[in-house]
Amino acid sequence: MRIATAVLAGVSLFGLTACGDEKATTGGTEAAAPVASADAPKAEATTPAAAAAPEDKVVCEEANKAGESFSKAFIALAKTTGGEVAPADAKLMMADFAKGLTEAAGTSTTEVGKNVLIIAAETTKATEAADPASAIDSPESGKASKALNAACKSAGVKTNF
Repeated sequence: MRIATAVLAGVSLFGLTACGDEKATTGGTEAAAPVASADAPKAEATTPAAAAAPEDKVVCEEANKAGESFSKAFIALAKTTGGEVAPADAKLMMADFAKGLTEAAGTSTTEVGKNVLIIAAETTKATEAADPASAIDSPESGKASKALNAACKSAGVKTNF
């Protein structure tokens, strides 16, 4: 069964171990712009401040969540299909994982953010392959994974990419 190797590779590459039980929340809502009327004074135009880049610890924690979600979904699907994960299913899960990593990195330009984005890009590239589970194991992804693990460790979060 070729998929067992792919599952092990996926788990070893994406199986993440969170350091703590902290729950980070993200998201937000934008306030609707007031509607100007002839009777109301015109509101001054304001531009929202650019979102601050997330701290490395937050990026690491969010990347952990994306990795854990991917690993759980991949393993669960492999169990239900007798170890065989169809390439189409692997592509969908990997695309979702890449999206989660991209969101985790946000606007970060630190080594953590850069390496998260490299892994996301390599994962996206692998989704284009006929066998995405095998294609994910690229030298670039491996190098970025090692660098991310080291940078996250410095930020106080243990990862296992």
